[in-house]
Amino acid sequence: MNPIAIFAVPMPHVDPAYIVLATLAGSVILFLTDALRYEVTAILVVLVLALTGCLSASEAFSGFSSPAVVVIASMYVFGHAFQRSGVAEAVSRRFLHTKSGSEVGLVFRLTLTSGLLSSVLSNTGVVATLMPVCSSLSQRYKVSVSRLLMPMAFGSLVGGMVTVIATTTNIAVNEVIEGHAGVEPFSVFEFSHLGLILLAVTCLYFIWPGRMLLSKSPVGQTLTERYQVPKFVTEVLVEPSSALINRSVADSELFADYDISVIGIVNAGGDSVMAPGPYNRIRADDTLILQGEPSDIVRMREGLDLRERNSVTAGQMVLYSGDVQLVESVIPAGSFLVGQTLARSEFRTRTGLNVLALAKHGQVRLSRIQNTVLEVGDTLLLQGHLADIVRARRDREVLVLDEIAHRRFKSRDASLTVATLMLVLLLASITTVNLAVLSMAGAVALVLARVVRPEEISKVINWSVIALIGGMLALGEAFERYHLGQSVADWLGALQDGELHPRVLLAVLMTVTVLLTQVLNHVSTAVIMTPVALSLASSLGFSDRPFLMAIVAGANFCYLSPVAHQANAMVMGPGGYRYRDFLRVGALLTLISMAISVWLIPIFWPL
Repeated sequence: MNPIAIFAVPMPHVDPAYIVLATLAGSVILFLTDALRYEVTAILVVLVLALTGCLSASEAFSGFSSPAVVVIASMYVFGHAFQRSGVAEAVSRRFLHTKSGSEVGLVFRLTLTSGLLSSVLSNTGVVATLMPVCSSLSQRYKVSVSRLLMPMAFGSLVGGMVTVIATTTNIAVNEVIEGHAGVEPFSVFEFSHLGLILLAVTCLYFIWPGRMLLSKSPVGQTLTERYQVPKFVTEVLVEPSSALINRSVADSELFADYDISVIGIVNAGGDSVMAPGPYNRIRADDTLILQGEPSDIVRMREGLDLRERNSVTAGQMVLYSGDVQLVESVIPAGSFLVGQTLARSEFRTRTGLNVLALAKHGQVRLSRIQNTVLEVGDTLLLQGHLADIVRARRDREVLVLDEIAHRRFKSRDASLTVATLMLVLLLASITTVNLAVLSMAGAVALVLARVVRPEEISKVINWSVIALIGGMLALGEAFERYHLGQSVADWLGALQDGELHPRVLLAVLMTVTVLLTQVLNHVSTAVIMTPVALSLASSLGFSDRPFLMAIVAGANFCYLSPVAHQANAMVMGPGGYRYRDFLRVGALLTLISMAISVWLIPIFWPL
């Protein structure tokens, strides 16, 4: 028998529209439960649509080669150039460091600065740049860092509405629009006036009502106090018969079984070595400063012939000395650590840094941290030598919040970066050259001018976002091909039969977009809802612009949840926020922003 005939059994016909709906529902469940990383979910969407024949192979994979992907990748290169040349840091320091340091003034300027920077740079890049600045401002002016981080993050989100290139959401919406004949994509500055108004409203919101709703974390706590390190730090004496004698601290397999970290050695003469390295060997009568679960330390004492000492103080002076420091860091978006554990990623070996504590969703963990799966926004208390900390800050796989050293301002690179970006924006607004071509040309110019090194490009691009965009564009294509957007539009249009005012219909569309954004992600929501907006406008005989702006605005109002946007997730741990903090502060801001948008959109873009 021909083996191919085995697979020739006729399959029952299933309406492709149902397959697309099932794929959408499955992706929603995976997004909500975090069962898989979102880029993996996006790739699965592409495979399902291709394997079931809902889309051809070329159609399913076309999203990965779309102009939107080119623009987003190019903007990551520009963002890296801004950070590498010190432009973003220099601007923020000049604008934020003042003599008075009043909380109201700091919050206002911080929100405004993050919003303006986010109008041309990625939200997460701006948040990553400003978080160490917020830490410095908190220490300098004795203002709780929780009063600064959330306004800064929300400012970066609304700043994404100032230009088309500011966020992946805007770029994805434009990509969907370009697939529709007779519909013009948004120009670079088409909705800048609305974005600037909403940015001003957000700044004013945090002067009074929003600032009153912000939580207030303790000011002046040391890092060991904040992370409760003394509870899990113990001193033990190495007996002459111990199996540890003459073994290296880097002998990872020796300590892995006990889930213990050696954070210091004090020899018999009283000399101490903090954050010992691979060349530090253990001798008889050495005192080891260990960090770990009490039960694990007891197990290690019994198995390796160690004796507990009762002289532990575990304060700042014990945990750092000389060039060894304690610093707080956060896992940023795009880090290789996302989805990994400290043990699996060999963090200690790669960085030379000890992780003394971990905070997840604002909750401090000091035990079993080596095998905890890391997420964007998790904060780590690190101990290590200054050179290792500086290197970690430069590599940006962890975002060091303590300002160890200011990034050197490179005037030549800064001038070239700003001039190139301004030229790209100018040409995009006055010529018909595709934005993808202009943005890539700008990125290549930065590489040729040696502002960005060629070997850095693959590292600075967030490939997870690229995969998400490609997958969601395929889903949007299938959503449109089988008229699912039209079906939703018909349902919404039925409301109009009851003589519903168009502004109310606009408000309903924006509300649906806002709610989906909080539970899915802004890109997926924008790609799914844009065909609905286009179909709704066409069926009711209205201009498409107001309905498209409702999608752009709604997908950028990511204020209600830390999972709605990576910028929120990044500040959650360092700010000590809970889910309810985002809901409390973000709900009123969302309602105000929506009300202003529903009022202004039909004025700027008549129905």
